[in-house]
Amino acid sequence: MKLIDLIFHNALHIRHGAILGVAELIIGLSGNSVVHRQQVLDKAFRTLSLKERNLIKEETENQKKFGQFYGDLSRKNVLD
Repeated sequence: MKLIDLIFHNALHIRHGAILGVAELIIGLSGNSVVHRQQVLDKAFRTLSLKERNLIKEETENQKKFGQFYGDLSRKNVLD
């Protein structure tokens, strides 16, 4: 697998990206991405001011489309 080979690359930024990529794949394939996403978002929201929270809550059409696409993709079982 190409991504795993890049974990041993000489350039630090490439190794770092490959490690993060593999980690994201493992989390996604385990089905835990949906479970933990809301907890992480709630924790991040608490660090924002009220004005910043209101700006983020204004959802655009592209955000709605991406949210639907990501939701469908993250619920898909790819391990069968």
